[in-house]
Order: sequence, then structure tokens, then C-alpha cells
Amino acid sequence: MRTLTAWISALSTVALVGVLSSSCSGDDEGSTDTGTPGGTGGDSSSSASPAGGTGGSGGSGGDGTGGSGAGTGSRGPAYEAGTAGCPDDDGTRHIKIVNNCTSDRWLKLDGRTTPTWARPTDCPWNGAACTDLEGVGQCTAIAQGMSGGVNPGNVYCKATGQGTQGACACNPYFELAPGEEHTIDMPDTAGFASGTGWLATDCNAHGHGCALGNDAAKNSLFEFTYDPPGQGRLYYDISAVNAWTTVSPIGMKSCGGGSESTENPNDVFWCRGTGCRFDVNTQCPDGSDAFAPAPDGCNTCPTMVVNGKQVIVGSCGTCPDGADANRIPTNTVFNANNVGGPEWIWTGSPDFAAGFGHDEGVHANRRYTCGDGGCTAAAPGEANTCLGGCDLCTTTQNAAAGDDACLKYCCPDLTRTYGGATYRYDSAGCTALGVQAGTDYSPAVKGECPYVYTFGYEDHSSTFLCTTSASLLIQACPDAADFPSSFED
Repeated sequence: MRTLTAWISALSTVALVGVLSSSCSGDDEGSTDTGTPGGTGGDSSSSASPAGGTGGSGGSGGDGTGGSGAGTGSRGPAYEAGTAGCPDDDGTRHIKIVNNCTSDRWLKLDGRTTPTWARPTDCPWNGAACTDLEGVGQCTAIAQGMSGGVNPGNVYCKATGQGTQGACACNPYFELAPGEEHTIDMPDTAGFASGTGWLATDCNAHGHGCALGNDAAKNSLFEFTYDPPGQGRLYYDISAVNAWTTVSPIGMKSCGGGSESTENPNDVFWCRGTGCRFDVNTQCPDGSDAFAPAPDGCNTCPTMVVNGKQVIVGSCGTCPDGADANRIPTNTVFNANNVGGPEWIWTGSPDFAAGFGHDEGVHANRRYTCGDGGCTAAAPGEANTCLGGCDLCTTTQNAAAGDDACLKYCCPDLTRTYGGATYRYDSAGCTALGVQAGTDYSPAVKGECPYVYTFGYEDHSSTFLCTTSASLLIQACPDAADFPSSFED
């Protein structure tokens, strides 16, 4: 995904790691996006039912949309195999991933940022010497020569702590059959600064060449950040900023290690479990008026201050004068007193962005079939991907995230000069344009999954927190009882 925005990292005493932004995806492999992520991190405050999020019986059925036993009473293969529950609460922190789908899934973590202790070690090139630390040139060539003719994808050279000497690492890709689990044990003293993952299907023996989910580009993501033990928090979320696919349904929850603490008992984002089972072929906008349109203009939204930072309350963006989207009055002050990011002032014309860039309109067809060769508009019933604002723009306009055509949807953290005045495409600048949530994608996904990111700065409604001593459970094709998409008061 992408780098964290400055104001999100300031919410914790330790820098958090985020993964999505309002631009299109940006994994280390196969992506050229340049946007900043607004995913993991941030703090939330909300009154609702006490922390919990487990238990119950039954489930929703259908592989790829929930549990896998539709009409049979089964909650899915993981429940039948006894692997669906939390990892053991044995004093060690675990990240447990389990496949509750009726077909195989690859659960893939970021190839660059995942620690060596969280990776498999059985790939042929594991430990091969390299010197281009954090690069992919040497190790990808080495892996290709040792992979038996099977494309391994990009392979990173990881530091060994011995000067410039590094070692090629296995990619953190895990193939799981229905009901199968894989558990990562975290060292007692370790954090996990950038846990970014996604789901894939029909990959080769090394987890590459997938039919869907080859890399993070145009995929949803599950994200987590462990601050160092005893400091800060565990942050976790599900992000649909880029897109949602037919293999995306995922659930996350914290387990043990203080999850049942009385801290923040009325906060629905504290140590809870959540899931999303959005259906690409029925719930994704198809360009018709059967789906809620993009919000008209922009609204003045209430804000609150959390840990000294001003955050938006509600899934909408602010306009400096409460007027129509894209009109920014001259001398508007953004991030006043450096709250939310560096302060800056727009000194140009108030109408500089009127009609600026591509306009997706209030209704757009977002149902696409995506693969290694790109994305094409899908025939009825054959979509495998629902494209978010940035990815739809870059796909249909054949433009990069930072091009003028797509800037307002992708919102990379950069500055541009218009008529001699500098405008910054950061959290404040993009919400002022009124287009972060200004697509029919956000209301469609949020309607089904209210706690999932649909644009890059929805921390107030999409980031879950717990103690750094908690374990994590990540479930493909999540059961609705253990991973509810919404909570009742």
C-alpha cells in the first residue's frame, strides 16, 4: 500500500504504518502508483455496544461472500475442521490466517515490509547472498534461476545486519486449502510496523501468476500495525480504497492478550472483529440509477479532536466555505496551526478546480474483469472486480495517479502550481475538493460494510485498535457471526 500521512502518524507516540490512500494501489510489486496511504493508524471514539465481537452461531453462505455452507447450516470449512477460532492465548502473540472458503486461497503479505521472521523459509532461493538491500534486482534474477521455470515474481534482498551483506528472502505468500490455517508467531520484543496483505486465487507454485490478486494493485487489503510491545497500540483495518474483488471477502479480529480489557469498553472500534462480504456482481455500481449516486457537491462535516488532532466525524469531506465542491476561496488556510498536517494557504483563484480533470459522474460502471493484462468492462455477471474512484479513473483514462486527469480521485500527497499558486493534494486539500467520497463507490461499499475504508482518510470510521499484546485472527470468507459487517447499539 502506501506511506502514512503525517497527521495519521501523529496520532500515536510511535509512527504508525498505513497502507492505503485515496490514490490507487501501491504495493511493492506490479504497481506504479505514487499516492500516499491513509489506512492503518488514527484513533477513533464512538459509543455503541461493549467490546467483544465473537460468538454466535450460524453464518452467511456462499464461497467468496461469507461462510461456505449456504443452505446446509455449515459455517464453513474452517469451522468444520476446528481451525476457525482464535489462536492459543499462551503468552505468545500470534497472527493466525485461516481459509474458510470452499476453494483454495493464497493469503499474501507485502514482499518488502514483512519481517524475515514472518516469512516461509522453504523456497529454493532462501538465504542466497545479495548486496542490493531492499532491492529486487539481484534476488529476482537468482530466484528465477532456481525456481524450476516457474515465475517467482519480485524477490527482495533483505538485510542480515552484517554491513552491506544481505540474503534473498522467500515471499510471504501462504497457500491454504479449505479449512487450513497458518500461524505466524511474533517474537516477544518485536513490532510489526507494516502488515499489508490481500487475497489471491489460482497462483503458481510460488504464489505468483495468479488469476486474481497477483499483487496489491486493484485489490482490497487487510492491514495491521503492531507498535513495539508495551508502547502504543495494535491497529487493524480492511481497506477497499483500491477495489473489491470476488476473492476479497475477509474478516479480522483481535484475540486475547488484553482484548477483554475494560479500557474503552464503549468504543466499537476497540478490540472488535469485523468483516466484509460485498458482492461484486450484485452490489457494485453498474452505471445505472439502481445504485446510490455520488454525493452532490460537498458538505460541512463536524469534526472532533482526538489526541490533539482534528479528525472528521462521519464519512464525508469538508468544504472551506460550505459551498459547492471544487471551489476553494482565495486565502483559505489548510491544516491551521499544523493540526492534521503542515499548514498551507491557497492563494490562487477560487475556481481553479472547477471542471478540473476527469469527471466520473454521479453514476459509473465499476464492474470489471481484471487480470495480469489489465482491466476491461465486464459482461453481465462476469465481473471479478469493483473499481474504486482512483483505479476507475486510471483504468478508463489510461492515466497515472498523479496526472491531472485523476489527481482529484487519487489524491497523492504532492503539490501542484496553478497560476503561480501552490495547491497541496493532501488530506485537507482533497477533502476540500469534495471528491474523496464523491463517487458512487463509497456509498455502495459503505452500505454493506460501514467499517471498511473506501477512501484514504476514513480513519474515524474504519480503524480498529487493541493492545499490543493481542493476537490477530484473519479469516478468508468470514463467518458473519464472528466477523459482523456492522454492530447494533
